[in-house]
Order: sequence, then structure tokens, then C-alpha cells
Amino acid sequence: MANFMFVRGNRNKRFFNSIGEELMKNGHKAFLIKLELGELFINAHIKTVFAPFKVTDKEYPISDDELLKLPIYNITYTQLILQKKIKKKELQTYKRYMYFIDQYIDDNEIDKICLFNGYHWIDQITKLLAIKKGLSVYYFEDGLFRPYTITLDPKGINADSSVIKKPSFYDNLNVDSNRLNTYIFTPENEELNGKNKENLVNVALMKMASFLGGFCRIHPRYYAHINLWQASKYFIFKKIYPLIQNDEVNLDIDYVFVPFQVSRDTQIFYNSPNIKSMEELLYYVTHAIEKYNRIHNTNIKVVVKEHPEDIPRNSYRKLKNKYKEDVIFIRKFDMKSLLANSRAVITINSTVGIEALANNKRVITLGNALYNVEGVVEHCANPKKLYESLQQSLHSAIDITRINKFIYFLRFKYQVEGTLNNSNRITARNVARKLMEELEKEVSLR
Repeated sequence: MANFMFVRGNRNKRFFNSIGEELMKNGHKAFLIKLELGELFINAHIKTVFAPFKVTDKEYPISDDELLKLPIYNITYTQLILQKKIKKKELQTYKRYMYFIDQYIDDNEIDKICLFNGYHWIDQITKLLAIKKGLSVYYFEDGLFRPYTITLDPKGINADSSVIKKPSFYDNLNVDSNRLNTYIFTPENEELNGKNKENLVNVALMKMASFLGGFCRIHPRYYAHINLWQASKYFIFKKIYPLIQNDEVNLDIDYVFVPFQVSRDTQIFYNSPNIKSMEELLYYVTHAIEKYNRIHNTNIKVVVKEHPEDIPRNSYRKLKNKYKEDVIFIRKFDMKSLLANSRAVITINSTVGIEALANNKRVITLGNALYNVEGVVEHCANPKKLYESLQQSLHSAIDITRINKFIYFLRFKYQVEGTLNNSNRITARNVARKLMEELEKEVSLR
């Protein structure tokens, strides 16, 4: 039996609690570290502790330089986006929380740690402690086939995941074609249908409580990338977005599809070594397309879809004016249609690339992605050579067999079926079962 510690869940603060309950039913112990003010109002049926009430002025013995070298989102965002230095006081906070978590792990004999995403400073200091103590860490993230799957990986998320990159592994995989064709984006368990809706009001109230907790110094200000005004604007946009009509777009043209990503996302910060903004991405894409059109006497256009999460923050007005003759910008449109009519999809490392593969489209990646598998995508490690990758991709046959086997593995072997933003027993049981399977693997490898 294992002692699981859950730290910093996603926006659904009940997610980790429900998983812990299922683990306890199977004889394990579960502990939850609460961090934000709003979490105090959520009933939990596993052992919890509100860390801000337990943290003292005692600091874990770690240098500022060692902390600054960690891939901590708040540090990266503050330095790269805000162009500010990290204050000593912030690093002091990290050390104090690290001291508390270190003691909590020892006092409760924790041997398994569950984190969401892994790049928040709480995640990073906890991960570092786990490494020092030789403890297992499990990483959670939004699923690859949303909204009915969840990522749970003992190695990491996205490019750091445990997904195998060897093509031969997938070539030897047996596929249930009926399962593949029926349940890629729909749940096999019909009871999950309709359980994917997120309660935005609850999310907003939880976020408001977090801002209040930070303002009143009940706990630190956990997120450097958003303030109360930005959060309010984002909430309003999320509420009205479903009411917005689709853009009027003529797709009866030859085009490549470029899905924009959230430019300040961890995928760009840590898994895109060469391209750090959507402006850079579009620069390389348009130059490659222009060259291809000139050499092959074609008229391929570029269609860009803005990321819904980025729309309230970035209008891309200058970019739209610059490329108004060459690029079609879309804010809202049916993704299936955009993919189906495209000649190819060019992305840094978006999950839209996986959706494109599921529709047997050509995909070119410019960043580190978990789906960078030979014969599945065309990976362009150097954006200056995107034309060559475009040429290779457009003039090569699509390996549908390998792609389908890869997608089958991701959906039915790698992902956990369930809904992340709406807690339910089905999801909790599936995740708990997956965690226990990981425990069995660890035992078998000893």
C-alpha cells in the first residue's frame, strides 16, 4: 500500500480529492495539500492541510541560484514577459514552503506525489524534494482528446512524457478499428456523456478567493501571469464566447492551417527552443509558403486560428495588418472543417496537431512535441528550413497505418478516460485504477 500526496490541482479543486477517496477505498492513504483560500470551503474526505497556516519562517537549505535554474513558470514569466528581476522575498517564500512540504512528506511517510502540470513553483519545489528523497511523481494535465481524456504520466507532460518515440513500437501494435473509429473523441463509457461541462461561476469564485487570499496576505500571490482585472475580463469572455457566431470564411481554397497557441504557455516557454511567439511562427510559415508557391507555381494560402484562451489578451492587430493580403485570420470556426479542408497543418507543438493526425492530415511540427514520431509527423528542428520540411511533407505519402496505430496507442493505452473539469466517480475510479497500475509496474521493475 502507498501513501499518496496531492499538491495543487487544476481549476477543479475537487479533482484530486475525489481520486484520493478512491485510492483510500483500495487500501491506500491519501493526503491533500491545500494552498488557496477558496479551498478552505471545499469539504474533503481525505486528510488535508492548509499549507499557508503551517508555513513558518524556517527555510529549506537551497540557494537562490538553484531555485532560479528550475523551470518555474512564475520566474520565467516574470523575467521574459514582465522583464523584471525576481525578488529575494519571492525566493524566500519558495524556501519556506519547501521546508514545510519536506517536513510533511517525512511526517506522513509519503512515497507517491501527484502534481498538476508541474511548472508552478509549488510543483517544482515538491518535485525537487521527491527527487532528493527518491519518491515517485505522477504528472496530470488536460487530456489529448478533450474533453473526455486526462493525461497521467510518471515521467512528465508534453515533450517530457513517457510516450515512446520509436516507430517500430507502433508498427507492431494491434488496433481495434471499430474502437478507433468510434471513440477517439467520445467516451467509451456512455455515463460520461454530458459530464464535461465546467462550472465557470465556481471557477471564478475560486479565483476571486485566491486573489483575496493573496491581497490579505493569507497566502502568497501564486500566479504572476494574471491579476484581478485580467481574470475578470477572461471570465466574461468565456461566458460570451459560446454565443459568438462563427466567422464567415471561404475554405474553398488551397491552404495550410496554422493553429496559434497561447504565447505565454509552458509549451512555448519550455518546449519551443526556436520560436517564442506567434509573430515568429507566422514569419517562418509565410516565408516558407511564399517560397513554395514561387517554385511550384501554386497559390497556397495560410489560415490562422487564434487560440480562444489568448483572444481576451491579444488582438494581434499589428500582425493582421501586416499579413492582411496573405493570411486569413479566424477567431471562431469549426475545427473539424478547418482541418478537413487543409493541405497540411503547421504547428509548434499544439494538441491540434494530434487532432489533425486523428483526421489523417499532414502535420509539421516546429517545437518539441510528444507526437514527434518519424512517419507520424514531419519535424522541422530548424525553422529556417521550414520550406524543406514543407516540400518533404507535401510530396510524401501519408503513412495512415502508422498514424492510426499511434493515435490508437495515445487514446486507448496512454490516456485515462474521464473529465477533468467536472468531478465524478467514473473519472476518479479510472484515474485511481491507472495510478495503481503504475504502482504494479514499479513493483515489477524492482
